[in-house]
Amino acid sequence: MDKIKSFQIDHTRLQSGLYVSRFDPAREGADHVVTTFDIRICKPYHDQPMDGCAMHTIEHLGATFLRTKSYYADSIIYFGPMGCRTGFYLIIDGKLDVEDVKGTVKEMFAWIATYDGPIPGSTVQECGNAEFHDLQEARRIAHEYFNGTLCNLDETNTIYPE
Repeated sequence: MDKIKSFQIDHTRLQSGLYVSRFDPAREGADHVVTTFDIRICKPYHDQPMDGCAMHTIEHLGATFLRTKSYYADSIIYFGPMGCRTGFYLIIDGKLDVEDVKGTVKEMFAWIATYDGPIPGSTVQECGNAEFHDLQEARRIAHEYFNGTLCNLDETNTIYPE
């Protein structure tokens, strides 16, 4: 069985960053593409993976921000966590690069870092695990990622290692 592209990246050399993970046709045979971004919060095998409750909160806040407050609101296809707990995937309609979305991702993490209110979609009617949230830890992670990574993006954390 062939390995998918994301499993071919040397994760021992991967930095916290913002990467274009892949381009895919919007549908079979289409010229139009969607772009998957790798929002890598933790450096694999170096940083502690994120707490599940905090990730769940970032997912709720991030999806809300992206679909209601961002420039790309009408183009967002998906925002969700990586199973390894080191980051998130963001899928947007169109062929985009890091420069296109850097501002939006920075705005999102700045917003999460200072968010003070009820977590959107966190009632038992709206969420499959409504008590599995940690706003304070989500804010801390967002603050550190914003200041430590997003404000210092360069080729080492925007281009996958060879």
